[in-house]
Amino acid sequence: MGPKPVVNPFRESVRVLGVYARGQFLIAVIVTGLYAIGWDIAGVPWWFAMALLCGLLNLIPKIGSLIALALTLWLTWAYDAATWQLIAVLTIWVIVQAVEGFVLTPRILGRPLGLRPLTVFLAVLIGSFAFGPLGFFLAVPALAVALVFWRYFRGRRNRTLGQ
Repeated sequence: MGPKPVVNPFRESVRVLGVYARGQFLIAVIVTGLYAIGWDIAGVPWWFAMALLCGLLNLIPKIGSLIALALTLWLTWAYDAATWQLIAVLTIWVIVQAVEGFVLTPRILGRPLGLRPLTVFLAVLIGSFAFGPLGFFLAVPALAVALVFWRYFRGRRNRTLGQ
């Protein structure tokens, strides 16, 4: 049994965008908590403020997490951290990114929006090449809305053909 038919694509688009926004916010909150725990364990200076910043930067697909890593490594290094602390920061970042990419995003965004991970990846890639940084932000919600209209018109065509 597939997804339910779309009756009003505009109303469904607003619903899908709401799901996307709530999902992104929830993922950012969870990632912030994971960073807070990790940065505290690793002895990152100003660990709570850095966790908040990293959680906010996580809202910028792909590049935001790299900026967060660079800032955290730089701050930790600037406070004369031991080598193990820098390695711990990198390890914690990899773990948080893996949890976000393989667990949180597919469960919180992928399933409710009906999007597969490869499709999302390709949309972000094409969106970034076509529209630059704006494409990073708009690729997934635009793809979700396009899917709504695709389901609507496909359902209409099937009803018209008597299927």
